[in-house]
Amino acid sequence: MTAKSTAKKPDASSKQPAKATPATPGTAGKRNRRETVSDDDPFELERQQQTSKVVPLLRKPVKGKMFRVVCPMCDTPGFASPKVAGKEVKCRNPECLAPVFLVPDTDAENRKTTEEPKTDANQKSKLPLILAIVASVTVIGGVYFYFTSTVPDGSELAKPFDNPIIKNQSTKSMLPDKDKPIVNPLANGGQQTQSSNNNQKEPVSPEKAQKSALKSMVELSRTRDNRSKPFSRRLAAEAYAISGDLAGSREQIDRIDAVEPVLPFYKIFPLIEIGWLQLKQKDTVGLKKTLDETIELSKKIPEYGGRDSLDLVSRLSAFWVAAGNESAAEDLTSKYQAENSLAQLSAYLQIAHETNHYDFESLIDLHRRWNAPQSVATTLILISHNYDEAALNWAALSPDAMDRTEAVTQWSLAVLKQVVNQNKIPDIGLIQPAEMKLSATGNALMYARCARELATFKKPDSAKVFLSKSKSFLENVPVPAPMKLGSLKEIYTLKLPASAPLELTSQAYVQIACAEAELGEQTEANRFLKNAVQAIQATAPSLTAVQSKQNESSNFNFKEQVKDALNLDSNDRINRAIRDYRKQLNSLKSAAENRSILLVSLLSQAAKTELSASVWNIAQESQQAADVNLKEALLDSSLPATILDANQKNNDLTTQIKKALNDKIPALQKEDLLAQQTFFLVKNGKPEQAAHEINQSDLKKAWKGQLSLKLLSVLINESKFEQAIQFVTAIKDQVLREDMLNSIGAIAAIQNKVSEVSTVLESNVYTPTERISGYLGLVSGLQIAKARPVSPEPTQQPVDKL
Repeated sequence: MTAKSTAKKPDASSKQPAKATPATPGTAGKRNRRETVSDDDPFELERQQQTSKVVPLLRKPVKGKMFRVVCPMCDTPGFASPKVAGKEVKCRNPECLAPVFLVPDTDAENRKTTEEPKTDANQKSKLPLILAIVASVTVIGGVYFYFTSTVPDGSELAKPFDNPIIKNQSTKSMLPDKDKPIVNPLANGGQQTQSSNNNQKEPVSPEKAQKSALKSMVELSRTRDNRSKPFSRRLAAEAYAISGDLAGSREQIDRIDAVEPVLPFYKIFPLIEIGWLQLKQKDTVGLKKTLDETIELSKKIPEYGGRDSLDLVSRLSAFWVAAGNESAAEDLTSKYQAENSLAQLSAYLQIAHETNHYDFESLIDLHRRWNAPQSVATTLILISHNYDEAALNWAALSPDAMDRTEAVTQWSLAVLKQVVNQNKIPDIGLIQPAEMKLSATGNALMYARCARELATFKKPDSAKVFLSKSKSFLENVPVPAPMKLGSLKEIYTLKLPASAPLELTSQAYVQIACAEAELGEQTEANRFLKNAVQAIQATAPSLTAVQSKQNESSNFNFKEQVKDALNLDSNDRINRAIRDYRKQLNSLKSAAENRSILLVSLLSQAAKTELSASVWNIAQESQQAADVNLKEALLDSSLPATILDANQKNNDLTTQIKKALNDKIPALQKEDLLAQQTFFLVKNGKPEQAAHEINQSDLKKAWKGQLSLKLLSVLINESKFEQAIQFVTAIKDQVLREDMLNSIGAIAAIQNKVSEVSTVLESNVYTPTERISGYLGLVSGLQIAKARPVSPEPTQQPVDKL
C-alpha cells in the first residue's frame, strides 16, 4: 500500500529455539557506525547495567571448552565450557549490540539432582525472576507474532473469534449495556462505571500528556521491531514541530539520517510543519532557510514512491504556495499527480491531518473519486491555513476543465462550511469570485453542489438561492441530444465528440436534479435527471445500435452495399473500405460500452437520493425502448440492486423491482457489496467481523482503506469507542492501523479523552510504529483543542454516502 512499508528483518526465533532472554533477539544488520543511547541504541542502558560476572566466549575451541554457543543477536559462534548452560556469557564480537545473553539449559529436565541445592541466606537466586520475565515476553511476543506474521495473507481472521483479545472483547460486547465491563478505556465516553471508580485514572493536563507522548515517541523510535525507523523518526519530528518545539523537531530530523534505510526526503514532512509556524510568526529569515531546505530535499523524492510521495505532494505544494513559490508547487503536482484509489486515499488522509477534519464519514465518498486528488487536497489545506485567495488561484490553475471545476467547487464548499460553522448567513457573494474561473457548465455544477450542501446544513432558503443561480448558467446551453447511428456512409465518416465536456454537463444536470429533489421539487428534478442521461447518451451510440450495425456487416450482400454507399469501383477499394468500416464499428462499440458504464454510474449516484423511483422508471423505459439508439440494458446491470440497497425501507418500490425482474436481480458491484456487508456488521455491533470481510476481500487495498476509515468514523460518531478499537485491532493492514490510530488519537484529544487514549497507546497490543502514529494524532489533537473549545456532540448524523 505504501513505500513506507520496508522489509522486516526476520526474527531470530524463526531460525533457532527461543533464547531465555528478556527480549527476543533479531538478526543483526550492518551499520555504518555504532549508535548510542541518544542515537537510537536501545541496548546501551542494558549494556551499561550488565555485571562483570559473565563468561567470555572463545574464538576457537580448546581443551575443556568445546561447547559451541551461537550469539542470538549477531549469529557469531563462540566456545566455552559445557557448564555455561543456564548462565550468562559474553559474545566475542565487539560490535554486537547485545553481547551478554543467557545460554539455554536444554538438558535441565533430564538431569537428576545429585545433591540438595545450596541456599545462600544473603543472596536469592535470580532464576525465578528470569523465568517470569521470559514467560511474559514469550506470551507478549506470541500475541504480536500472531497478529503480524504467522498466518498466510487473507486468512489471519478466517476465524476472527479465535484471537483471545478479539474473542474476549466480542463476548463482552454481546452483554447488555448495564452488565458490560469496560474493555476499552474510551468506552462510555471515557466515563468509568461506579464499580471501577477506585481505579479511575486521574485526569492528565494537556501539557503533561504532550510531554509524555513526545517522550514515548522517541523511546519507541529506538526499538528494533519498528516497521521503519526513518518513518518513526519522521513522525516524532512532526510531533515536536506541531507542538511548537522547533529545536526538538530539528533534533529528530537529524536522527532520520542516522538510521537505515536512508530516506532523506522524509525530512520534508516535519520541515513543512516548521514552515507553517514560521509563516504564522512571520519569521522571514527562518522561513527562507526552511523553504530552501525543502526545495533541495524535493529533488530526492522518489518518482514512484507510493503513498510516501503522494502524501508529500499536497502538503508540500500547499506550503510552497503559501510561501510564494507557486510555480514550483505546480511543477511538483504535475509530476506526481495521480487519480487512482491510492492517490484518493492519500488525499483524504492529508486533508484530515492538515485541516484537522477527521470525520471520514462525511469526507469520504466511496462512489466517486476526484480526477486530481492532490490538487484538491492542496486547495483545502491552503484554506485551513487561511490562505483563501491563494487557494482559489491554485484551484483554477489546472488546464483540464473537469479538474479545475472539482477543485474550485471544493473551495466553494469549504468557504461555505466555514461560514455556517461561524453561524453566519451563507451569502451567494462569498463564492462569486470563483465564477470567473469556470465555464458556464462548471459554474452550474459548483452552485448546485453548494445548494445540496446548504440543504444538508438545514438551510433550505439559502439552498434555493444557490440552486436558482446554478440553473441560470444553463439557460442558454442546449440540452445534448442522444447520438444516433445513421447510414453506412455516415457511420464510415463518423467522428465521436469529446467526451469530457459532455460528462461535465451531465454532472451539472444530475447535481441540479439531486438538489431539486432534496428541496422537494420532484418535477424539476425529473426534468434535469433526463437531461443528465441525454448528455451521457450524446457521448457515443448505444451498444444495441452498434451491435445491430455489426450484424448487418455480416450479410451476404454487404459488399454491394459498401460499393454503392461509398461509390467505389474496384475490389481493392471495396475490401479496404469494408475493413475500415468494421474497424470503425469496433471503436464505436468500445465507446458504447463506456457510455453504458457512465450511465450506470450516473444513475447509481442519483439512486442514492430521493430520485430512486425516477431512476427505476428511466431504467425500465430504456430497456423497453423501440428506438435502438435509446435502448440500454440497464436492468441487466448492477443498477437495480443499487436502487434496492438504497431504498430498503421503500417496500412498494422493492416489490415493483422484484416483480419486474422475477426476483432475478443482478448482484451489486463488488465495492458496493463489501460496503453494504461491512456497514451492516458495524451497525449491528460486529466490528471485528467487518474487519474480517475487509481483510479477505480481493479489492484494492487503497479502496479498502477508504472504506475502513469511513467505518471507523461511523463508530466514533456513534460514541462506540470500544468497538472502534476492536475494529482497528482486527484490521490486517499494518499501515492502515497506523492511519486509524492516528485519527483516534487526534479525536480523543479533541474530545478531552487524553487519559483514556493514552492508556490504549501505552498497551503492547499494537506495534511501536502504530503507537507512534497514535501519539502523533494525540499531539495534533491537543493542539487543536488548545486553539479552540471542545466541539459539542453532533445533533444529527452526517449524510450517509455508503
